[in-house]
Amino acid sequence: MIRRLKIYLDTSVLGGIFDIEDSQRMKIVQQCLKKIKRGDFEVFISRLTIQELMDAPLEIKEKLIKIVEDIQPKILEETEESLEIAEAYINEGIIPEKFRDDARHIAIVSFYEIDFLVSWNYHHMVNIKVKKLVNAINLRLGYKLIEIVPPEEVVEYGEMEL
Repeated sequence: MIRRLKIYLDTSVLGGIFDIEDSQRMKIVQQCLKKIKRGDFEVFISRLTIQELMDAPLEIKEKLIKIVEDIQPKILEETEESLEIAEAYINEGIIPEKFRDDARHIAIVSFYEIDFLVSWNYHHMVNIKVKKLVNAINLRLGYKLIEIVPPEEVVEYGEMEL
C-alpha cells in the first residue's frame, strides 16, 4: 500500500490564489490545488486557518470558502498539547509573540505528525533557521521532524526524472 504524503496548507497558500501582484505565485497555487484535487496528497488545514480565512474581505472570503470546499481538506483541531508546543516555539524565540498564530500553525503540524507544512511565509516559517530550531524543539519534546516548504516544492513533487 502506498501512503500519500500529508500536507498542511497555511492561510498564505490559499490566499496566494488572489495575489494579483505576482502572477507566478497565482500559477503555482493553481498547480498545487490541481495536484491536491487529483488526490496526490492527503491535505489538511486547521480551525485556525478557517478563522484566518474568515478575516478576509467578503469578496475574497467567499472565493476562499469555495476553494476549501473544492479541495475537501481534513480539518484539524488545536489541542492543549499543540498550544504547549506553540508556546515552546515562542518561549525559545523561534517565533515572535506578535506572530503567535504562525507558531500555532507549526505546532498543529508537529502535533498531528503531518509530513509538510506548506507556506509562503518566508519570514517566520519557510527559512532554514526556523526549520532547524523548530525541529530541535520537536526532538526535545518527543515529536517527529517536520518539513516546512513553499508551494513550489509541492508542485514539483513527483515530477522529477532521474
